[in-house]
Amino acid sequence: MKTLIRGGHLLTMDPAVGDVPGGDLLIDGAVITSVGETVAAGADQVIDATGKIVMPGFVDTHIHLWQTVMRGLAGELWKGEYFEKVLPYRSRYRPEDIYAGGYAGGLELLANGVTTALDFCHAIVTPEHSDAAVQALVDSGVRGVHGYSIREKPLGHFTTHDQRLADAVRAHEAMNHDRVTLMLALSDLETIDIGKSVKEVAFARERGLRMTIHSNFPGQITEMHEAGLLGPDLLPVHGNVFTDDEIRMLADADASLSVTPSVEVGLGSPFTVQRRAAVLGLRTGWGCDVATYTNADLLGQMRLGYQLTCYLDSQAERAEGRTGRRRPGIPTLTARDVLRNGTMSGAEALGLAGRIGSLTPGKQADVIVIDPGAFGTPLGDPAAQVLMQASTRDIDTVLVAGEVRKRDGRLVGVEEGRANRLVEAARAHVLAEFPSHD
Repeated sequence: MKTLIRGGHLLTMDPAVGDVPGGDLLIDGAVITSVGETVAAGADQVIDATGKIVMPGFVDTHIHLWQTVMRGLAGELWKGEYFEKVLPYRSRYRPEDIYAGGYAGGLELLANGVTTALDFCHAIVTPEHSDAAVQALVDSGVRGVHGYSIREKPLGHFTTHDQRLADAVRAHEAMNHDRVTLMLALSDLETIDIGKSVKEVAFARERGLRMTIHSNFPGQITEMHEAGLLGPDLLPVHGNVFTDDEIRMLADADASLSVTPSVEVGLGSPFTVQRRAAVLGLRTGWGCDVATYTNADLLGQMRLGYQLTCYLDSQAERAEGRTGRRRPGIPTLTARDVLRNGTMSGAEALGLAGRIGSLTPGKQADVIVIDPGAFGTPLGDPAAQVLMQASTRDIDTVLVAGEVRKRDGRLVGVEEGRANRLVEAARAHVLAEFPSHD
C-alpha cells in the first residue's frame, strides 16, 4: 500500500532535508520513499495534513511498562514510595500481568505520539514473563525494544545469575518480529561488583547486544571506564551523580544518556545533567521512566527538561551579574535540539538511527501528524510550537512502519475496552495480597 501525507509542514529532523513547508511525504509499504514540496505519485490512501505539522514519531529511551497496571501508586517519589510501594510487587506478577502493563502502556505511548520505546523490564520472574513483555509490544503496535533485565532480583524461577544470562540468549534467539528487538538491562554497581559488570558487558558484546543500565551510584561510570566497558552500545539512565569528567568519558566513547525529568525532580535529584551534557557534547535521549508516577507522555518530559535547563542557564547568568541575556558562545539547548533528542538522538541511543528518527527516504515510516487546531500554524519556529504549545490531545495521526495506528485523534484497530479489562484483572491479582496502601 502507498500512503501519501499531503500538504503538511514537514519537520524532517534530517539536516540534509531540512524543513519542508506545505510538503508531501510518500510511503510505500513500511518505508518512506519521497519527501518533497510536491510528490507526483499515485497513492492508495491520502492523509490531508494541510495546516498541520508532520514529524518523526517520538522515541522513549527509558520506561517500565510493567508498572502501568499500578498507576496511582508512588505519587510522592521523594519519600521513597517507589522503592516501598512499587518494586516489592514484582514477585506478585504473572506473565499475563506483565502483558497487561506492556499492552496498555504500548497503546498509551502510541496515543501520545511515541512510536518507539525501550521497555526496561526488571520484573522478569520466569522466561514466560519476558515472552509476555515481548508479545505485548508486538500486539500494541508500537516499535519496541525489550530491555531484558539480567539483574538477580526478583528471584522467582532463576536461582543463579548464569540462568538469567542463558534465558536472555533464549529470548534473543526467539525474536522473530521486525518491529521488536532486544537490549540487555545490566545490573548496576549498587548491586554487583565491577568484576561481574565486566562479565555482563562481555556477554552482551559477544552476542552483539546493546546495553542499558541504571546509573545512580557515584563513581560507576569511572569504574566502567577504567575497566574498558564504555562504548557506543551503552545507554546509562539518569546520571544525576555524574561528574563532568564522567560525562566527557561517555561522550568520548560515543555513548548516550537517557534522562527522565519528572522522575529526576520527583526523587529530589540535582537535575543538572541534561544541561551539562549539552555543554560537554554527550548525546541524550528522553524517557518517561516510572509508569506509576507519570503517564507515557514523552512530549511533556521534553518540555519539562527544556524548561528546567533554561532555568539553570538563567541562574548561571544571574550569578555572573547578567539578567535577560545569554553570554555568546555558551552551548545550550534550543527547542529544535530537544525535539532532535526525542527523535534522532533517541534512535541513535537504541541503535536504530539507520531505520527511524527522521523523515528520510529509505527509513521506516514512523510518522506523527500534529494538529495545531484553532491556533493555526506557527508564526515562528514550528519546532518551538510543537515543544511549547502542543500536547498529547493534538496528536492527530500516528503511523508505525507505514501502518496507521491513530487517525483523527483515535487509535485504530484496537478492541474497545480490552486494555482496561486486562489492567483491572492484573491490578486485582497483583494488589490482592496488599489491601492497604496507607
